[in-house]
Amino acid sequence: MSKAKSHLVIGVDIGSSTTKVCAVVHSEEINSNPEIVEIQEVPTEGIYKGDIVNEKELADTLHRVVNEFKSNVFERRNHIVLALNTSGISSGIANTSIINSSINNEITRLDLDRLEKEAALSVSNIKNKRVIHTIPIKYKVDLSDVPGNPVGMFGKRIDGKFLFVFCPSLYIEKLENILKEIKLNIEEVVVGPFAESIPLLNKRQRIAGTALVNIGHSTTSILVYENNNPILTSVIGIGSNDITNDIALGLQVSLEEAEEIKLGRSDLSFSKRKYEEIVEARVEFICEKINLELDKISRRELLPGGIVLTGNGSKLPKIEYMFKNYMRLPIKFAEEEIRNFSDGQLGDSAYARAYGLTFLAPIITSDYRVEKIFKNFCKNIKAFLKKLLP
Repeated sequence: MSKAKSHLVIGVDIGSSTTKVCAVVHSEEINSNPEIVEIQEVPTEGIYKGDIVNEKELADTLHRVVNEFKSNVFERRNHIVLALNTSGISSGIANTSIINSSINNEITRLDLDRLEKEAALSVSNIKNKRVIHTIPIKYKVDLSDVPGNPVGMFGKRIDGKFLFVFCPSLYIEKLENILKEIKLNIEEVVVGPFAESIPLLNKRQRIAGTALVNIGHSTTSILVYENNNPILTSVIGIGSNDITNDIALGLQVSLEEAEEIKLGRSDLSFSKRKYEEIVEARVEFICEKINLELDKISRRELLPGGIVLTGNGSKLPKIEYMFKNYMRLPIKFAEEEIRNFSDGQLGDSAYARAYGLTFLAPIITSDYRVEKIFKNFCKNIKAFLKKLLP
């Protein structure tokens, strides 16, 4: 383990309210979860609604993260994975087909690359966005479904269904400037909801059809799984802070008092009925935004696994009742999942995204074997990083 400890994996999750970092050491033991060395949380500056509004302030935030880590992990040999969380992250599904031109009709990796490029050309509404992940959902060979990768099979026609995940180009450009300034050696980037799903969704939920919904400070992310494949992800610019603002306006109290009221910790006298009307109106609005996303894949009220709620907004009193009423789906909270998945090391799902990131890096063992889970998620990350990093 001494060799492994010199190589730490660090997940960096830049949220609109706070930036969370999780450093772990991976064990060589099979089916063993990584050991958490340290977790850290600092207030985020320079972010609004998930967008970078002040590059210097965000650079200062990341500097604080580096400086406040007690174990000086950023000075060691390590592997750092960064989550992309900005509003405007979206996805699209594309279907396409090609004709195998080889003499013996054997399907090769080059054929799948060509199929993927053809599918990318048919994706719409990607102006001013970059593709972060390309995830194959299904292949067919001569119109017959193929379980898994068809490389090595024989066939004339190859069909493919792909999920493309996009991030606004402007966000990437700003992030590039910050990384150049602070000289932080980010190895890989992953769209935040994917990282979070690792500790928060189990295999049964991924297969049945489940939406992981993170109601953050000022954004809400949605990730939908079905048949063990992601079929939609998006980040919308509305979160629990909007509920706080509504309460402040509706009850004519300060933002600090509104936050305490929202969390059920206030001793102030106010109209409970008016408060409930304010909160329910905003939650209904958030639910409708989520339903509009589900409409894109025809899954409104049609997810047997229901919704797994996480994020700061999931702690709102009566949130389960309100979501179940508007979404008409089973509701579950993520806290129990993170405790079980991390073997009790984490009791708060707020760190699920930073923790999940550490599973998407190569695991360096004594014989330097490189292993990965969710390989498809990281397929295009290397090429992307060449443009992103200094």
